[in-house]
Amino acid sequence: MKKILILTLALVIAVTGCFLAVACTDNFDYEAQKSEYAAKTSYKVGVIQLAPHDALDQANNAFCEELTKLIEAEGKTVTFEKGNAQGEDANNSSIIDNFIAKDVDLIYSIATASSQTAVSKAKDYHIPVIFNAVTDPVDAKLVDKLEGQSNYVTGVSDINPIAQQVDLMVELMGGSEDLTVGVLYVSKETNSVVQKDAVKAACEAKGIAFVDESIDGVDNIGNALTSLKSKGADIVYLPTDNVLAANASAVHSQNINQNVKLPIVCGEGGMASACGVATLSVDYSYLGKLAAAQAFEILMGKKTARDIPVASQTTDFTYIVNEEIANAIGFTIPQSVIDKAQ
Repeated sequence: MKKILILTLALVIAVTGCFLAVACTDNFDYEAQKSEYAAKTSYKVGVIQLAPHDALDQANNAFCEELTKLIEAEGKTVTFEKGNAQGEDANNSSIIDNFIAKDVDLIYSIATASSQTAVSKAKDYHIPVIFNAVTDPVDAKLVDKLEGQSNYVTGVSDINPIAQQVDLMVELMGGSEDLTVGVLYVSKETNSVVQKDAVKAACEAKGIAFVDESIDGVDNIGNALTSLKSKGADIVYLPTDNVLAANASAVHSQNINQNVKLPIVCGEGGMASACGVATLSVDYSYLGKLAAAQAFEILMGKKTARDIPVASQTTDFTYIVNEEIANAIGFTIPQSVIDKAQ
């Protein structure tokens, strides 16, 4: 009986070890794939976008334009299969299935939910995936680490300079004394939660009071803004998530209609144009070009996705002010901030 038990235990350990090896090691021949891609003269790329709004549109268009330019300079061609999930997570699966059926060479996925679907489905076919507009790709379980080595996946984070956004809010409000920063975020979006937590940490580091309010959809925006004001918020940060970005105009109208009239700092310029008084913005066209450079390296057979670290914008953020929005809520933007924007 003891011998049987020992043999059974050994078998369990061996099988478990095999499962762990499968989880940790991909035995696919990436070098052969590099050679195959290098020999091609034409490529097919699937582009999936979670929702239609300005930031994601920029990341989409810039990627396609830049990748076309890079590949044509090599005397080769690229075509794009495109799909937009229209903000519905359920559409992601059918779009990716269509890409796989059409035998795309690479998938470019824009926003977290679309990227998660692309990564989960592409792995069985070893199709390289490049994501974009994902704030924390490790938290979203797209990659194990930002430095690379995640087999067939890499991409671009759209993290904006949170600590500097908090500094901007302090400057807008004339100092940090007695200041309370509020965050309106979408509880179901990883990007939104990550940024909310980052703002909270930045405020705590500077001794600034912090409050937050979550929503699960656009119908809650007005009540959430009212709640933030009742909690003492003097200024509000709006993360770069897809629900709020697609409904930034509704945020402004509710800010007015509910007589909240709090100044809002948005995570990026497209949102600020609709509801914010200012931002220190990432450039989604630039992020699209970063992703195109990654795709080019892969399609030319120079590198695999596992060789390419996750990229992000680290410098040259853009100060943007919106005096029209400020006037509508009766807020005066300090001249020091206006000078930076100019």
